[in-house]
Amino acid sequence: MELDPSEIRILKLLAKEWDYNGPPGLLDISLIVTALDQAPSDTFDALQRLFKNGLVDMNELKNAAFLTPEGYDATEQARHKE
Repeated sequence: MELDPSEIRILKLLAKEWDYNGPPGLLDISLIVTALDQAPSDTFDALQRLFKNGLVDMNELKNAAFLTPEGYDATEQARHKE
């Protein structure tokens, strides 16, 4: 699966949270939008694609996102390609 740059930025941000505070790297969606230098609509679209592909999941309220183990693995693969 080929990830676009906005998806990779989201995965890296969630992976950083995972690395610092432990799995699953839970972040409020508003913090994700604020942290990334891109249009909020691009962030929401990328989050939806990542969710659909099973790389991120969301809490019951749908206001926070976190990495799945597959998402963390995809982030590691993206890091190695740099």
